[in-house]
Amino acid sequence: MKRLLGIALIIALLTGCDGDLPKTADNRHDAWAYDLEFLVKELPRRHKNLFFQLDKGSFYRKAEEIKGNIDELTDAELIVELSRLVASVGDAHTALYPKSGPLYPVFFYWFKEGIYAVAAAEEHGEVVNLELKTINGQPVEEVLGKLRDVIPHENEAGFKSLAVDYLLIPAIMQGLGIVAGDVCHMGFAAEQWEKVIALRPVEMDKVKYVQGSTKLPLYRRHGNLYYWYEYLPEERTLYFQYNVCGNMERPFREFCEEMFTFLEGNVVDKLIVDLRLNRGGNSLVMQPFISRMQKSSLNDPDRLYVIIGRRTFSSAILNALQLKESTAATFLGEPTGGKPSHYGEVGILSLKNTGLTVTYSKKYFKSSVEGESLYPDVLMEPSILDYKMGQDPVVDWILARPPRV
Repeated sequence: MKRLLGIALIIALLTGCDGDLPKTADNRHDAWAYDLEFLVKELPRRHKNLFFQLDKGSFYRKAEEIKGNIDELTDAELIVELSRLVASVGDAHTALYPKSGPLYPVFFYWFKEGIYAVAAAEEHGEVVNLELKTINGQPVEEVLGKLRDVIPHENEAGFKSLAVDYLLIPAIMQGLGIVAGDVCHMGFAAEQWEKVIALRPVEMDKVKYVQGSTKLPLYRRHGNLYYWYEYLPEERTLYFQYNVCGNMERPFREFCEEMFTFLEGNVVDKLIVDLRLNRGGNSLVMQPFISRMQKSSLNDPDRLYVIIGRRTFSSAILNALQLKESTAATFLGEPTGGKPSHYGEVGILSLKNTGLTVTYSKKYFKSSVEGESLYPDVLMEPSILDYKMGQDPVVDWILARPPRV
């Protein structure tokens, strides 16, 4: 199983740490003090416009408050405090990441009915497909409320996308005072009673998992691929999933040429472009597809469909906007996890003493589309019932719609 937060992928897509490093410390107090000093000095200098909505005085006062409490706070509490400080910027690309390590061995998804376990370690397989109700006795709604100012997000879709991943991070749960020690007790709704399990942090790639659905719809079949397509002959539809704005060993340009050769040599009434899992990268990679699509006979609202969702973020939003502005595509799914106009093009600050990583935005992307999200023409929220049955109502809706040929 892969960590849903995708931190490793985010970091891999970046160019690396630039500039100076914080002073090296030989004790705990100085380690946090030096890294905080470095963060407060460098973040305003490197960010495109750190105080675009954040009051400068509040930022520096909060940093001083944290510095004065270093000895009274645990490491987990300091991680949460620094996360709040960075999240207060209001830019979803400007975020603090704890160093990678063991997590609670369960994966969640926030469906329209609530937050459900979609996979869990084998010894906890009985909670798969059950709704999360409590963490250490606290209602999940209260836990989510405490996470609001810790998670960098620009809209509700972005918060829903990330919140389920933050629930797995021991340092965050401990720093918020929700979990004490190594064991986290999570309660799940099971008929007329609550099933409570005790979870200890583990290295996620060393655990065998039970999944909530073994029948996989198209969009869940090749999450390890940046891009791929499949032809559905009975529906005369080509499904194209674009998961990462980047190149695999076989460059996207070559892949795109092959796909359009296939489109031209076969009977294709509809083309589906699925961006719902794409969290970004380099928006220029998709340009060959967008340019070809503008001239295609499939450029019609009844033949060209684009799927977006809460995990559509960063460069994937830019690509979705380009398709929105330059084609006649019909958009389906959920609102995107970031704003159409947003700060991006990420740089990295490595806080070497504490092992924390902070990302920041180096550029502002202005869109002609305003609002909290890029919204679909047809709103379709994921349902736990569809998930358990291995169905994708978005693609099913498209396939059932008569094409205009």
